[in-house]
Amino acid sequence: MSAEQDRHFLQHALRLAREAQESGSSPVGAVLVGPDGKVIAEGQNRTGEKFGPERVGGASLAHAEMDAFFRAGKLEDPETLTLYTSLEPCLMCGGGSALLQVGRIVWATDDAWGGSGRLIAWDEHQAMKDTVTTATPFADLEHDGALLFAPEAKKSFPAEGWALWQKRYPQETAGLEDVKGKGE
Repeated sequence: MSAEQDRHFLQHALRLAREAQESGSSPVGAVLVGPDGKVIAEGQNRTGEKFGPERVGGASLAHAEMDAFFRAGKLEDPETLTLYTSLEPCLMCGGGSALLQVGRIVWATDDAWGGSGRLIAWDEHQAMKDTVTTATPFADLEHDGALLFAPEAKKSFPAEGWALWQKRYPQETAGLEDVKGKGE
C-alpha cells in the first residue's frame, strides 16, 4: 500500500472510532483491506452496544479489530491483508491478528498503556514475526487519534496507565482534569 492509501484507511478507521464513541463505546475503529485496496471488513469498538446476530457487542472482547475479523469471516490469503486501526491493538487484538496471519498492521495512535508493543516486541514474538507493523506514520492523524482516545484512557486506565498516556501525549491529555479517572 502507498502512503496515500495508508492515510486514507487510517482516516477511515478514525471515522469509525468517532462512530463508536457516538454509540457509547470506546473510540476505536478498524478497517481490514485487501492487497487491491478493497475494504474487506470494517469494525468499531462495540463494548457499549447490545450483542446482535450480525455483530459482537456488549462484551469485553467487542473491540474494533475483533469486530472487523468477525465481520470478515474466513480470510483468504490473510498474509496479503492490511489491518488499519485508530489505536495500537491490545494484546487480544494483536494476538488475533497474528493467529489469523494478517500480513500488515498500521495504527494511527500509540496506546501507551494498553497497546501490545508495551508488553511484547512485535518483531520478536514467534507468532507475530511475520506481521509487518507500522506505528503512527502521520503526526496529524496520531494527534487526532490521541485527542479522541485520551478521555477514554483517563476514565478506563489505572493511574499508572494514565500517567503513561500523559507522558506520551502531553498536549492531547492536557485539560482533562474534569474527566473522572478510574477509581476516583
